[in-house]
Amino acid sequence: MNENTNPAKRREWVKNAAIIFLSIMLVLTFFSNTIMNYSLPEVATEYVQRGTITEKVRGTGTITASDPYNVSISESRVISSVAVKAGDEVKKGDPLFYLEDMESTELLDAEKELNSLILAYQLAVITESMEVGTVSNIEGDRTLSLTQKQQRLQSAISMVDAAQAEYDAATLQVAAVNKELGYIGNQVVDTTNEKNAVSNAQREANAAGQAVADAQAGAAQASENVGIAKNNVLAKEAELASAKAEVESMQGLKDTIDNYPGLLAAKENEVSVARDEKEKINSDLEDLNNAYSQWEANNPDASPEEMAKQKEAVNQKQSELTAAEGKLQDLEAELESLKSANAVTQAQEEYNRRGGDAGLSSLQANAAAKKNELDQAKQAVIDAENRVSEANKEVANRQNEQSSKTSAVTSAQQALTDKENSNDNSVNKANVSNQLLDAQDRQAKAETNLNKAKEELSEIQKELLAEINLESQNDAIELQQEKVEKLREKSVGATIDAPVDGIVMTVNKAAGEKTEPEEALAVMQVAGKGFTLVFSATTEQARKLSVGDIAELQNAWYYDNVKATLSSIKPDPDDPAQKKQLTFQIEGDVQSGQSLSLSVGQKSSDYELVVPNSAVREDNNGKFILIVESKSSPLGNRYIATRVDVEVLASDDTHTAISAGLYGYEYVITTATKPVEAGKQVRLTD
Repeated sequence: MNENTNPAKRREWVKNAAIIFLSIMLVLTFFSNTIMNYSLPEVATEYVQRGTITEKVRGTGTITASDPYNVSISESRVISSVAVKAGDEVKKGDPLFYLEDMESTELLDAEKELNSLILAYQLAVITESMEVGTVSNIEGDRTLSLTQKQQRLQSAISMVDAAQAEYDAATLQVAAVNKELGYIGNQVVDTTNEKNAVSNAQREANAAGQAVADAQAGAAQASENVGIAKNNVLAKEAELASAKAEVESMQGLKDTIDNYPGLLAAKENEVSVARDEKEKINSDLEDLNNAYSQWEANNPDASPEEMAKQKEAVNQKQSELTAAEGKLQDLEAELESLKSANAVTQAQEEYNRRGGDAGLSSLQANAAAKKNELDQAKQAVIDAENRVSEANKEVANRQNEQSSKTSAVTSAQQALTDKENSNDNSVNKANVSNQLLDAQDRQAKAETNLNKAKEELSEIQKELLAEINLESQNDAIELQQEKVEKLREKSVGATIDAPVDGIVMTVNKAAGEKTEPEEALAVMQVAGKGFTLVFSATTEQARKLSVGDIAELQNAWYYDNVKATLSSIKPDPDDPAQKKQLTFQIEGDVQSGQSLSLSVGQKSSDYELVVPNSAVREDNNGKFILIVESKSSPLGNRYIATRVDVEVLASDDTHTAISAGLYGYEYVITTATKPVEAGKQVRLTD
């Protein structure tokens, strides 16, 4: 029988084939699962568990000086050398910079201003016709005090008031006597016309007296205007002198620039002549040395005196050579200095600073304008003097008119007296008339005294004003002289010294550079003043800090005795709503400009759910973690990454406290060999 047709054999073959097929499928399934597992991301996990979080606020900032001191001077100078460098510790008074010997722009301007003040003072002395003693007292500071001047002026005012009161009383007396005369007389004799004539004449005389006073006041005002015009002339002369000085100064700078080639050629010629002279003396010295050596060889037994005598010419020629070499060195140094064109460069810089040719033209135009103003002021003086002459003529005319009116009063009074004497009351009339004459005499004298007192008051006011003006000018001259002396002292051997004890932080100028007034030449950290460091933190972080907290330094082992203390918490100017600015006081061995990283915060709290910092992830939907969930399969457990959204409550260097829908003790993914997506399978580390 055929084997293939045997049912028992066939079943055996099918059985074996099925076993082989299943074995092959099992092997393939195992290897495919293994290969798939090795292609999955390998993740590390930790338990979600209860823990403690100690929060820290971290930041990095640059150290700055708490109160830096800017070193500066008030004038323009050229720095000869720098005595310090950044980081040097100095004491108050130690030199920081050495300055070149030169007259600064400020000194030249101060000297020009001093000359202008002296000129104005001298012109005022001559114009005011001040006495020698008064000028000496002003210059010797022996003048009256302001109180004494006020007392003198008040005394003159009191004299005017007293004279005015006397004049008013005399006027009232004249009126009273005239009134009394009206009641005396014969009823038969009518003296009304005569009295009216006296009254009218007196009125005209009084008006004439007032006209004289007005004319005199006008003359006094005209004289005062002359003084004002002359003072204006002096001021314009001073302005013209100042303008001419500025033109001469600018022209001098231009001449220095234009004459530089000629000066250089002349100096080169002097050097050439001095060099030839030195060579000739050197040649003569060699000849003398040779002659002396020959003489010494020919006279071996010569005495010391003879040898010294022979040597004298050699020594003299040697001295001449030394002097010639010194002269040549000086001339060569002068030539090099001239070639460096320092002076002409400074002149060119100063000329350009003042505006160059345009500035010179402007100054010349200004001087011409000042000359025109002076001419106008002088013409104003002539006009004022003419008005004085006219006013004096008016005074003379008014005085003549007053004299005529006074004579008319006398004539009218005499007519009244004569008519009154013709009646029975002649005696009373005569007595009252005599009283009237006395009263009128008193009134005239009182008026004279009043005018004199007013003139004296005007003279005293003018004298005091002139003295005060000269005192002010003299004080200004003394102050300017002190300023010039101080600038002269600084012009030679000057240094810029440290104003305080401390450390030099920066040096802003090098040798050869020019300073500007009030420019910061160096910046110092004042001894005893600390350093500060500032960085920003969120408002939420700042709430957990307090002023006085001690910060920790990252890489603290690198620093020696450095301490950082939180000194203030203020809104950040760049983002006051969301951030705070933390300021730390830094103590220890640090320098301005150094960068430090700090961490600060000491408050700890317990939380139910704590995970490693690396477990917290974030995308557009917010923060989340991935936990591992296990699912059973015929071939074993499969591990699936599952997303859990979280809220971060706090964090420190290693862990983060979260709020989420977890029970605790879940496995959370901390790291992975590949990117992990929620819902995807992962494999655990062995």
